[in-house]
Amino acid sequence: MSDNKQKQTNPERSKKDAFDILGKKVKIYRTASKVWQLQIWVPEEKRYVRESLRTEDKEIAIKKAEDRFVFYRSKVLQQEKIFSVAANEMRDRYLDHIEKLVESRQLSRGRANNIKTYTKHYLDFVGKSSKIQNIDPKKFREYFPFRRQKKADILATVVRNEIISIKQMYRYAMDIGLINQNYKIDFGSIKIPKDESIRDSYTVNEYNQLISISKNWHKSKTTEGDEDKYYRRLINDFILLMANGGFRTGELRLLKWKDIKRIYHTDNNSYAEITIRAENTKTRKSRTFEMRRGDVFERIRNYSKFTEKEDFVFSDYQDNKELDKTRLYKYFNKLTDDVKKKYPDFDDNKDLYCLRHFFISIRIEAGSFNVYDIAKICGTSLVQIQKHYDAVTSLVTSKKMNKSLLRFDNKGNVVVDDLL
Repeated sequence: MSDNKQKQTNPERSKKDAFDILGKKVKIYRTASKVWQLQIWVPEEKRYVRESLRTEDKEIAIKKAEDRFVFYRSKVLQQEKIFSVAANEMRDRYLDHIEKLVESRQLSRGRANNIKTYTKHYLDFVGKSSKIQNIDPKKFREYFPFRRQKKADILATVVRNEIISIKQMYRYAMDIGLINQNYKIDFGSIKIPKDESIRDSYTVNEYNQLISISKNWHKSKTTEGDEDKYYRRLINDFILLMANGGFRTGELRLLKWKDIKRIYHTDNNSYAEITIRAENTKTRKSRTFEMRRGDVFERIRNYSKFTEKEDFVFSDYQDNKELDKTRLYKYFNKLTDDVKKKYPDFDDNKDLYCLRHFFISIRIEAGSFNVYDIAKICGTSLVQIQKHYDAVTSLVTSKKMNKSLLRFDNKGNVVVDDLL
């Protein structure tokens, strides 16, 4: 009995029972168990396939091993991956790639942060440890319902942006050989409602309500020390510059003092000439423009600790680094809570980015600004302006039409009379 037990656990048994087939391409062996195993070297992936043949019969094991060899070789010939990494490993490697793009100024920090957030939602959806090669491509059709379940009011346009980033991650995974070229994730069809493409903007009244509170917010009795006072002043100036410069939030957060080329004053206004560096833009194109409220930059210089050329205009209170996005929105949300208390009709569902829409909308509505010029100053395309601000342009067009009177002359021809 003891001899038999020793024989079953002897590590030399696997060597004694091991043999090769198919020109040494497959090794068949047994360990302490009587069940046969196989081992196949996959040179393309530099790894061994090891699996049980689920039989104690040698002849059956040989036949099964031959079939398994054909199965794996066919996958290799079809350029499919045999071994698969986990979803979180793919994401980690992709984020490393994204970070290198940021460092080489090929991608903005804001865009990189968005990708990090979007791909986190992807992990929540598939599971961190899921093997990417084993996920059913059609499972991704459930992604939109999944996101709506997590956040009921999420817009289809937001989900579409997330999907674009996920697809780009998978393309990168294919490029570096983490997944086979034939694997295509299938998100199905997502329809974007027409009204979703219209950008949400503050009204003039809402903007005035916001500013009426923010300009003195740092003097409030609820202020807690110098650091809190600093951030309260900063959020007011951030709002003013967003509304007067049409910045994206990331562009303004990454603005440095060296990007402010000059500030000058006239009798009634002050102006600043600004350059947005290519690496900080969504379009990867730099732009230089002049904007009102140059005095805001001068004011920030007076209360900020960091005002050298390489310092950020909107810096952290303690350290010479850009204002943290989380802190920025935290203070903005605290501010809008106070605005809502004073003005119950204020729409506190709108965020900071709506100030960019406010900048664009009021200039379109004024009717005296060329839409192409507005697009150029804001670092976007004419198509985007037309697509997202269609409601505003329609209003302007209708106002122009109403300044004319249509009538028929005695020959039945249409005559347009200018009412001005």
